[in-house]
Amino acid sequence: MINRLIDRFRRRPSINKPVFVVGCARSGTTLLFQLLAAHTNLIATEGYPDGEDHVGWIEHGKAIISGLGDPKINGGHTGYHYCLPMNENDVDESISTAMHDYYIEQVLQGSTNHRVVNKCPHLSNKLRYVRAIFPDAKFVHIVRDCVSVVSSLCKMMEAQAEQLIYWPGRDDACLWILPAPEGLRRGAAFRHIDNIYPGGGVVSLADYWAKTNLNMPAQLPDTPDQLLTVRYEDLCADPAATLGEICSFCELEPFAETPTDKWDRPIYTDFNDKHRSDIDDDLAAALLTRSIEARQIFGYANAGPDTR
Repeated sequence: MINRLIDRFRRRPSINKPVFVVGCARSGTTLLFQLLAAHTNLIATEGYPDGEDHVGWIEHGKAIISGLGDPKINGGHTGYHYCLPMNENDVDESISTAMHDYYIEQVLQGSTNHRVVNKCPHLSNKLRYVRAIFPDAKFVHIVRDCVSVVSSLCKMMEAQAEQLIYWPGRDDACLWILPAPEGLRRGAAFRHIDNIYPGGGVVSLADYWAKTNLNMPAQLPDTPDQLLTVRYEDLCADPAATLGEICSFCELEPFAETPTDKWDRPIYTDFNDKHRSDIDDDLAAALLTRSIEARQIFGYANAGPDTR
């Protein structure tokens, strides 16, 4: 009996080559995730918002995530009020087993012929932790123009009346979601605090953009073949070419037809311009100055507010 149980455990199914879409919030992670979810060999995770599955990661993976949630539930917050970097030292056998079982039973519904695709910006400072759970994971890092990301973050927070975002400033940090004090106007109360938004922290969101994007390759120097960086602008301009590159990297068969052929929403090539129009030129210039070194690395070398 004992030997049979040991043999069954050894034959226990596990998740193979899951795909994780990572990047700064508001960088196109949802668009890319939903396009990849149309692949016949991939099954997408679920959970608010847009399939990020904060609850699954927290409950089964013990991930320390601070996530925005449905504004109508729990004040718009999921998880902790801090989002900490994690690595292989934060993983033990029980965590690994729990995540594999969770993905097999609840995401794949036992269909081990398929692979999982998940997107979660709050895993962007936890790549080594994810890799310790899924050693053959593939990470697709999407990066988008800094000014557009900051503008979109600010717009997003308009719908989160009970929350603040806090930027700790470390190279390996992530945004924290904090409750706004009752009875205070958030922007006015924190106008002198340069790492809280709404408040005085708009320009520091450029640091979030730069440090988060630079930290992703820095986490996997020993396995760079597990990380692919793509640009949101390239995905929008030529979805077929970008998705083809991603499929090759992820060891997936090419799409039979580009999923945008059946996409129920247009993919705008000028969406960055829409977000830039929400930020005045002085603020845009400050954001670009603050992020210029990272912009050059990721191909956004021009420093003008109307350039990519």
